[in-house]
Amino acid sequence: MTTDPPAISAAEPRDRMKQAAQRTHRNRSVRASARIGLLANGLVHALIGGIALQVANGQPGEADQLGALSTIANGPGGAVVLWLSTVSLWGLALWQGTNAAFSVAPNRRILVFRRSLNVGKALGFALLGTVTFAVALGARTGGPEALRQADTAIVESPVGLFLLLVVGSTVAIIGGGLVWRGVRRNFREELRYLWGPTKVIVLSLGVFGHVAKGVAFLVTGSLLLAAAVFADIRWVGGLDAGLRYLLTLQSGPILLNVVAAGLIAFGLYLMARAAFLRH
Repeated sequence: MTTDPPAISAAEPRDRMKQAAQRTHRNRSVRASARIGLLANGLVHALIGGIALQVANGQPGEADQLGALSTIANGPGGAVVLWLSTVSLWGLALWQGTNAAFSVAPNRRILVFRRSLNVGKALGFALLGTVTFAVALGARTGGPEALRQADTAIVESPVGLFLLLVVGSTVAIIGGGLVWRGVRRNFREELRYLWGPTKVIVLSLGVFGHVAKGVAFLVTGSLLLAAAVFADIRWVGGLDAGLRYLLTLQSGPILLNVVAAGLIAFGLYLMARAAFLRH
């Protein structure tokens, strides 16, 4: 008489993966890397805000991640800071991604959303780490002419226009989400319990910073959508182009100064989050 081998539940591999993710998330080295990564990300945002303030007041500068990272690279010990930032940002991506294993929700739809949000943040941190790695290696974009040729190729290609629509929509949606997150103060779930003046300061930085970054992303995404709809190279650009567009609006310098201050506030909030990390 033979006996069939015990059936392996489909849930068992998922449970093992979840447990492995939770162990990784709790690892002291990963957690320490996450803190340093948040500090690095905060520094980048604060520098972007500082450069945007310069642009608002008629000074040159590139108010985006590359501009901020180039500023770091040209500073004292820039290479060391960039390499440390690269490793810590990838560590932050690992920590943020494995945080999905702790997600709980009253129903599956919300659970999937929360896990997807963690994975999306992780991809964003990984991308910033990769950009930092490229700057640390001394990568160059090829100059303004190469960028102009690339932008022209995008708007002249149906595939390129479709990608602009996708990217523009994604950036705009992220921007709207950041504004909502700031107004609703949903970012409080990222922080351990705070009280007194510290709570007031950190929450104020979080609200102002999330809303300002959200506005910058909404403008940038809208410009990319306009470039796709009208096949116009003038609208193709990143965060720097979005911030500069604010200058063309009525009271543009005032608007850009406010958004720039908000980006600095967001950078300070990220640094505070590193100090008051919840998980």
